[in-house]
Amino acid sequence: MPLRRAAVALLAAACAHASKAPPAGANRELAVDVEAVREATDTFEPQRYVSARAYRHYLDALLAKGKDDYPLAASELREALLYDADSPHLHTQLAEVLLKQGRVAEAEGELRTALGLDAAHAPARLMLARISEARDRPVEARTQLRAAIEAAPDEPDARRELVRLELTLGNLAAAQEAAAALSARSNAAQERAGPQRRDEERDERDAGSGVGGGAGSGAALVAAGRLRDQAAGAWVDVARAFAQRHDDAAAQAAFEQARAAQPSDPEALAAQASFFEAQRRFADARGLYLQLLAQRPESPEVLAALARLALEEGDLETVNAHARKLLGLAAELDPWDGTSSEREEERRELAGALLRVAVPLIGARRSGEAQDAIDGALRLYPRHPELLFYRAMALVQRGHAREGALAFEQVEKSAGPATPELLGVAPEALALDARVQAALARGRAGELPESLRRLRAIFAGHPEEEGVPLALLEAFDRAGKAPEAEPLLAAAVRAHPGSDALLYGLANAQDRGGDRQRALSTMRKVLALQPAHAGALNYIGYTLTEEGGLAALKEAETLLARAVELRPDDGAIADSYGYCLLKLGREEQALEELRRADRLSPGDPVILSHLGDALLASGKRDQAREAFQQALSHLVHAPQKPPRKPEPRASLRGAATDPPDRLPEPGGHQLCLELEAKLKALRSAP
Repeated sequence: MPLRRAAVALLAAACAHASKAPPAGANRELAVDVEAVREATDTFEPQRYVSARAYRHYLDALLAKGKDDYPLAASELREALLYDADSPHLHTQLAEVLLKQGRVAEAEGELRTALGLDAAHAPARLMLARISEARDRPVEARTQLRAAIEAAPDEPDARRELVRLELTLGNLAAAQEAAAALSARSNAAQERAGPQRRDEERDERDAGSGVGGGAGSGAALVAAGRLRDQAAGAWVDVARAFAQRHDDAAAQAAFEQARAAQPSDPEALAAQASFFEAQRRFADARGLYLQLLAQRPESPEVLAALARLALEEGDLETVNAHARKLLGLAAELDPWDGTSSEREEERRELAGALLRVAVPLIGARRSGEAQDAIDGALRLYPRHPELLFYRAMALVQRGHAREGALAFEQVEKSAGPATPELLGVAPEALALDARVQAALARGRAGELPESLRRLRAIFAGHPEEEGVPLALLEAFDRAGKAPEAEPLLAAAVRAHPGSDALLYGLANAQDRGGDRQRALSTMRKVLALQPAHAGALNYIGYTLTEEGGLAALKEAETLLARAVELRPDDGAIADSYGYCLLKLGREEQALEELRRADRLSPGDPVILSHLGDALLASGKRDQAREAFQQALSHLVHAPQKPPRKPEPRASLRGAATDPPDRLPEPGGHQLCLELEAKLKALRSAP
């Protein structure tokens, strides 16, 4: 990189110059070269002055800090301070190195010394603010940040930190105000830098003619660029905070401010794309992800995001194209040998991206494609527990229950901290998930007593763990003993009344027993404990939709819209929402959502039945007939399996393996009768 080569040359020249002892009695000082220091420290400080005798130690300290050798850096800075004891900059640099070593009290002492020498030394103010934040003293932190801003108005770090502080405290209005002030300062800096930018462009044209820019001609450009980047980042932080509060209009406005500050900023593009995706504005999200892809053609994260969007729209060809690209990139890397750190970040990003492609494919019951993606990731990490876990999920989904059970048991034994986390699942949680899945797979393989025995033992030790109560219910149901599960779950709820996982399992059991009103009441208790429980939102919303009535449907719409927002890749939730929209008379919206549900969970008879209803309401009689016939064929070909058979799964948070969010229909017989009646009505209608 030319800039880095230039910086190395400048550093070498500076070191050579500093090594020459000044004449006796001289008190000459040398200006630290800004670009050289920036390259050495990966930060950009305002221009500082250090004497020639201190400068060599100062540069050695910067180089040591760049290598994370903080004891050596501290030693060199103390040597520099022997010559420049009155330098607030050196005291602040030493404080930073001490903080890296966890020596907070000593660091704070150095910062106080720096401010005693120069009360307007902004970097010291900023560092003290961060210490105050860490000690949960927000008032002190805010005071220090405002003092830093006053001392150095064009330095963006304190302004950005103030935005973060206000967001942490929940003061969104104050955070907006601070971000707006940062943007205003950035805009003013851009205007000042404009003439210099034109000068630089002219100098580039005149290169070779002996014409060059004046000394420091790029300083204003660099400062303006830092302000612009930090302004964009600050508005992204504000936008995310509004999105978390579900204030979509304010979030959108903040994203627009971020894009105005820096139109091509990758962080802003990625954050807004994720925001659009959460809102199910898939076309807008894709547009931003494609802009990111143009900047980073081989970015695993962007390729995985585009594959996810394509899956949402049922475009398997595009999903496979992005997966093939990721597999090709993975093939260029050597597998992890257990110790090597060479290209480790690339390896981890690719394996994580392949897994994030595979998980929604499993959710969409595309287990063959999912297994291909996981196998590609396993080539990078041959015995990675998370990857092996999802490979076992794909095996079970493809009907290899016994093989899957053995694979889950191997995961349980191998789960540990030796390999890097890909989805952020703690080893102990993964081991428990694998135990649950192994027991369920044993039941699917026909080992019903063994499955029930294992799950009873797991439940006895982990009754409140997400997914475990529902898995126990599945085992009882598969063994033909579903009524025995309810009293067991009810006793656990009495022992742990604050557990939403147990209440959710109990509500499932009550519904299985045909007591819909008690189940509904229990689900409302789940929501009281956990308002963002997608399963409870979906159950209540679906139940109210079935009951009908305008008030019930309006409440159902609100609950189901929230459930879709929480779990946009869940076919059962999308079906519930589409069915609600249909009963509200919004046929076109319902049709769009039900088609999405069918893409997410292809072949589900309940979804196909609702899709047929929406097609019929939209005047698409032939397509409706085809949907009803397809639903009926799935039921006739698998009469022993009721539609939406629950498959309680491991509790990997946020993954496609969460427990299903709609309880099963009582059986396939009633649905068969309904479908036959619908087809008969279509045949007899003129």
